[in-house]
Amino acid sequence: MGNYAERKLRERKVEVIKGVRVASYDGSLVTMTDGKSIPASTLIWPAGVKPSPVIAPLPGQKERGRLLVNEFLGVPGVTGLWAVGDCAAVPDSKTGRFHPPTAQHGLREGLVVAKNTEAAILGRPLNPFVFTTLGQLATIGRRTGVAMVFGIKFSGFVAWVLWRTVYLMKLPRLPKKLRVMVGWTLDLFFARDIEQMLTLRDVEAPK
Repeated sequence: MGNYAERKLRERKVEVIKGVRVASYDGSLVTMTDGKSIPASTLIWPAGVKPSPVIAPLPGQKERGRLLVNEFLGVPGVTGLWAVGDCAAVPDSKTGRFHPPTAQHGLREGLVVAKNTEAAILGRPLNPFVFTTLGQLATIGRRTGVAMVFGIKFSGFVAWVLWRTVYLMKLPRLPKKLRVMVGWTLDLFFARDIEQMLTLRDVEAPK
């Protein structure tokens, strides 16, 4: 998947630099860990997320800034404190590592915590978090994607269509799904995709 993505990016005149990281950026110059510099007035950083600073003062053991939780998603030694998603280091009993902080894990962790919160209040047994990653999807440009679903890897147009289908299904409300679907369908026949869907309404100032 990685080799395919790199090849497609290079075909689209994207320069791929491997084996180094960004050390600093001063607003006009990107400095790499190998000492080389790249002039840039615009820097887009899609390299992942870090835990919220709200986590730092909370009690409990930390794992790279995230709260270390048990199999029930509770923080050991702190009654009533739960953590999920980007804020939690969730152990995976199958691999001996931590679950990745992705959306498919975070959504399911939230459901387990909701049930366990109720169970704790009512004195019922807690439910452990058990989940296996369904797969990974990514788009790497117009009509090109990479995917791994249930261990099967594929790429190209089919992966791109699957990526769009999954995210279309996750949009709230049928009218939005239909509007986006029409826009994406038209995109197949025109040169540029300009579809945008706002999910928040403007808030009127109090009078």
